Amino acid sequence: MLAAPGSAARAQAADSSCSYARCSLMIMPRIAALDVVRGADESRVTSLAFLWPRTPVAPFATNAGARVHALHALHLRQLGAMLTDAAIGFAVAGAFESRTHRSSHLHASAAAILFAASVPIHFGADAELSRAVREYNAGLVK
Repeated sequence: MLAAPGSAARAQAADSSCSYARCSLMIMPRIAALDVVRGADESRVTSLAFLWPRTPVAPFATNAGARVHALHALHLRQLGAMLTDAAIGFAVAGAFESRTHRSSHLHASAAAILFAASVPIHFGADAELSRAVREYNAGLVK
C-alpha cells in the first residue's frame, strides 16, 4: 500500500519510539537543489531546487515553527530563482544581440547585476531551510 509522503512524516513524528538516528532530518547538497533527507539511511523526503522550486513543507507538517521556516525558504528561493532566470534571459539575449548591435553589453551588465543580487537571496533560502531542519530535529528530543 502506498502512502502520501506527508503522512509518513506525520506517522514517524507521532511515533514515540522513533529514535533521533532514524527520524532526524539533514540537508544534503545536490547539483540542482538542497535535499532534505531522513535518518541514517538518508532517504530523501523533500527538496528545495535552485531554479524551479516547489514546496518543501510536507516533512515539517507536524512542527509549526519548522513549517514557517520551510515556507520562508520556499518564498526566498522563488525570488532568487526569478532573479537567476531573468539573468539567464538577459545573458542569452545579449549573446544573440552581440552579433548585430553594440548594446549587448547592457544585457551582459543586467545579467551580472541580477545574478549578483540573487546570490544572497539563495543563501537566505538555504539558511531558512537549515532552520526548519533544526527546529524539526529539536522537537524529536523533547
